[in-house]
Amino acid sequence: MVKHWTPLELKTLRQLRDGFLAGTAGKSNYWISETQLELYDRTFAERIGWKWAGALSELGERGWRPQSHRIVDWACGTGIASRSVLDAWPGQFQSLSLHDRSPGAMRFAAERARALHPDLQIQADDGLDENTLVVLSHVINELPEPQLIRLLEQLRKAREIIWVEAGAHAESRQLITVRETLREGHPSFAAVAPCTHQAGCGLLSRANERHWCHHFAQPPSEIFQDAAWHQLSLELGIDLRSLPYSFLVLQRGAPAQAEGFSHTLGHPREFKGHDKVLSCHAGGVSELMLQKRDAPRLLRQIRKGQHSGVYRWTMAGGKIVAGEQIAEGDPDQEAEGLAK
Repeated sequence: MVKHWTPLELKTLRQLRDGFLAGTAGKSNYWISETQLELYDRTFAERIGWKWAGALSELGERGWRPQSHRIVDWACGTGIASRSVLDAWPGQFQSLSLHDRSPGAMRFAAERARALHPDLQIQADDGLDENTLVVLSHVINELPEPQLIRLLEQLRKAREIIWVEAGAHAESRQLITVRETLREGHPSFAAVAPCTHQAGCGLLSRANERHWCHHFAQPPSEIFQDAAWHQLSLELGIDLRSLPYSFLVLQRGAPAQAEGFSHTLGHPREFKGHDKVLSCHAGGVSELMLQKRDAPRLLRQIRKGQHSGVYRWTMAGGKIVAGEQIAEGDPDQEAEGLAK
C-alpha cells in the first residue's frame, strides 16, 4: 500500500489527538511549528470544518444569519471556525480578529484567511462589542472552570456566539451550562440553535442525565475513496463515517423563533418496524415512537440522516405520524408527502 503519511507526521497527529481526547491539551501551548499547524489544518481541522458545515447548514435552513460585521475567532488554532463562517456568509463581515495563546497559530490563521478573503481586514483582538460575532471551536475541555467563568463574562459583550464542540457527553453537558449561564443575567442571550425554545434545557432533569445534545455531520463522500484518508483512519483509529458534534448559537435580543418545532438528538434507536426518536422541545426531552406503517418515508429519511433534525411533529395516539421540516420550501406539502 502506498504510504501517504510519514512516520513523523503520524506520530505528531497521534500526540495531538491523545492530548485532545485526554483533555490535557489545555495545560500547555501545543502549537510548536508551522509544519505542525499545516498538518493539523489538513487533517483534524478539516474534520472539524465538516462539523461547522453541519451546524451552519442548519442555521441556513432556519433562515438565520448574523447581524454583526466583525468576527472574533477565540482560541482560533488554524482558523477553521472563522473560515467556515466567512464562507457561509460571504460579504457579511468587514474584519476578523484572532485570539490564541500561540502567536504562531494566529499568524497561520491570518495567512489562511487573507489568502481566501483578500479584502477582509485582519485586526488585533481589541475586545468585544455589539457588532461582534464570536466563534469558538473544540476548546471547552481545555478551560479550567475559573477561566470558563471569565470567558463567559467577556462573551456577554458580544452580539452573537457560535460555539461548536465534540459530540461527547462531557462537552455537550458543558455547552448546556454555557447556555443556561448566558440566558440569565445581564445582558441575557437567547438561544438560536440547536434549541427550538427559550425554556430551561430539558436534559438537566434527573431522568435525562444519561442523554446529551449531539448531532452528526455528513463527511464529504469523496473521502471514502481517498487513499490518504483511508490510511489515516487505519493508523489513528478514526471512524470516517461517524462525525458527532455539539453546538450552540446564541444572540442578544429577540430570539429566532421556531415555535412548535423539536430537535432530534443523536441517532434514533432502530427496532423492527419502528424507531424511537429522542426529541427536545419546549416541554422537555421525550422519547417518541415513529412507526413505519404510520410514516414510512419519514422513517426512512430519519434513518438515513438526510435532515437537520428540526421537525414539527404531528402526533396521534402518542406516536409520530408526520413531520414538518423547518427547512426552506413548502413544509406542509413536504410533511404530507412524508406521512404517506
